[in-house]
Amino acid sequence: MKTIGLCTHFSQTDVWAFDFALDLVCRQGWKLTICHWLNSPYSLRRDMVYPSLSDGGEPQPITPKLLTKLEFELRQYFEPKLWDFTNVAFKLCEGMYQVELTRCFRQNLLDLVVLGYPSEDLTISAEQPLEKFAVQLSYPLVIVGPDAPDQFILNQASQSWLAELQLPEGSWKVIEPAVSVHS
Repeated sequence: MKTIGLCTHFSQTDVWAFDFALDLVCRQGWKLTICHWLNSPYSLRRDMVYPSLSDGGEPQPITPKLLTKLEFELRQYFEPKLWDFTNVAFKLCEGMYQVELTRCFRQNLLDLVVLGYPSEDLTISAEQPLEKFAVQLSYPLVIVGPDAPDQFILNQASQSWLAELQLPEGSWKVIEPAVSVHS
């Protein structure tokens, strides 16, 4: 059985990505893993995070109690939206997106990732723009948005999924690696 990872960040495009991912797993009979990266004010230090997934607050050390609280908050947000779909898991992630996603793919925890196009004030990968991150990720990634729920950006690795994704013609494009010209 395939597992689709949904990376959440509580934005409008996140809602679109959730709707797409839920429709996909329901149609195909797959599993959905809802992943949320813990927010930290520090780029390298990840042992301090905000105590709420959406409201921020004063950073706190990561403890089992805080992780339980944050996972409960994630479940409370998404479970009503799942209706009767039960083949779902929730995962809190620490660290940088690319490193964590690669680890999940290598451990066969995810087969494809769906992500809402982030707003300008939200960074997915602090070290590079989203498009460059997507091109360099050697695993399948579908980005929903940025302007409409039926707009999809695919990286190279996700092209083999087109038949299963059943995206309408003209609704998607593939991010091509930039070609550098040396003089």
